Amino acid sequence: RLSSRAGDAPNMAQLAQTTQAALSGQSKTVTVTVMGEHEHVISGYSLLKGIGDGEPIASDRFTVGGHEWVLLFYPDGKRSISETQQAPPPNDDPYAALFVALIGEGPRPQGVVHSSSGRVVRAFHRFTLVDQTGTGNRDITKGRQRDQGAVKISCARQDPNARNCHGYRKFVRRSVLENPQNGYLVDDTIVIRYEIELVVTNGGALHRINKANPLMSIDVSSFPTLGDEVRKLLTDDADKTDCVFEVEGEKFPAHSLIMSARSSAFRAMLRTGAEMREGSEGVVRLSDIRAPVFKLLMHFIYSDELPDGSGRGPVTDNGYRASGPGRANAAGALASHASGGRRALGTEGEPGTPSGTNSTPPDLEGIDLDVAMTQHLLVAADRYDLTRLRAICESRLCDMVDVETAATTLALAEQNHAHALKRACLEYVALHLAEVMQTDGYKHMEQSCPQLASELLRTVAMHTTQQQQAAAAAANAPLALGGAGDVGFGAQPSPTPAAVAGGTAGGHAGGTAGGHAGG
Repeated sequence: RLSSRAGDAPNMAQLAQTTQAALSGQSKTVTVTVMGEHEHVISGYSLLKGIGDGEPIASDRFTVGGHEWVLLFYPDGKRSISETQQAPPPNDDPYAALFVALIGEGPRPQGVVHSSSGRVVRAFHRFTLVDQTGTGNRDITKGRQRDQGAVKISCARQDPNARNCHGYRKFVRRSVLENPQNGYLVDDTIVIRYEIELVVTNGGALHRINKANPLMSIDVSSFPTLGDEVRKLLTDDADKTDCVFEVEGEKFPAHSLIMSARSSAFRAMLRTGAEMREGSEGVVRLSDIRAPVFKLLMHFIYSDELPDGSGRGPVTDNGYRASGPGRANAAGALASHASGGRRALGTEGEPGTPSGTNSTPPDLEGIDLDVAMTQHLLVAADRYDLTRLRAICESRLCDMVDVETAATTLALAEQNHAHALKRACLEYVALHLAEVMQTDGYKHMEQSCPQLASELLRTVAMHTTQQQQAAAAAANAPLALGGAGDVGFGAQPSPTPAAVAGGTAGGHAGGTAGGHAGG
């Protein structure tokens, strides 16, 4: 509202001063380093000699600043392109090489810079070969100093030309490493220590706010999911159930609406009518599954995940491995399924490696999600049309396949429509045929699924052809690497294990697989 009084006229000096204050301001960027450390112990060093130039021994993945890293130690060195084209001099004292590779990132990676060469991170790296005598004064350490500037490493792991590694081709001479007086090789073991200082800049228009600060982020995963809430119906509202599943004399109250929605097999069982007695009586008696397996099945139906969290997010390498008696019983799932199709799934008292550190519901205590139990779950998931559970079991078994369990898992995959798992097992068995053929599981597979022999023979032949083509290509063209001083992790094909050695594998595959295929 305008005023005609002279005293209300605006003070121009004050207005100008206020405008200047509003237009002026202050901004600030802060650059710090995020530090991390990883120690890699390599035992059995003498067995690694002769592994070949450019063949690494990798550490486990470790995370610093929201990025995943891995150490790569090359016992026989990693020569550059120019060096590979020249014969090594006589009496050459070769070097062992050591690198670090950026192989992945989490949801909130820190220190990412958008440069002309793409997304990169900058860091100072220090590699140390530890003097194990305890004095520490002979440690060999190499790394960038502050005045040299940080090293740029590319985040573009899919780009074979990206500089996504840093390290030293000539880290230490083998003669120095293996000299017992130096203390680097003790009891055939070496210790490598790695330190990183990741450069992180906060503030400014080109840098996001540091979301890694817990005060600025919300952990959505800490809130209950739909599965968490639905599963409470089994415990908090047990009196509201309207059907019962009876397995080995043990009763499992359930909600027909949930069971029917999750499984077409259970929906058919619970449908009322003269043709389905279970639907009218409200009691479903199952004779083809064991109680421990059904408990896990019920947990999945209500929560959409397994007790260890499998299914809650992307299924990754969870490292569940069975050991001891539990692994010996892995053939039990195959036997129970192959002996007529109606024998109870699951076995009692199958010890194995604990399934994980996740909290387990009280009613599932003592049930281990080892190889054998996962195999039983796969069979049950296929039988009761739980396709998502079958996919989760496939993924877990792909991660857990080894010499002892490969054949039984392959047979189960064949019998239960687990196509991805079947392909993974065929590949594994083809590459380790000589060892797998010595197991009881392979003999059982021959009896229960003789048709797999011809598929296995084709897979072995395909690998042999690929190896011959790769050898011919390598002989006619120099190996292209990611750049001077870089490993180019991901650019080079993974070393393929030798086709199960010459005459032995060829004879076994040809005789066994050929005989079954002919039959």
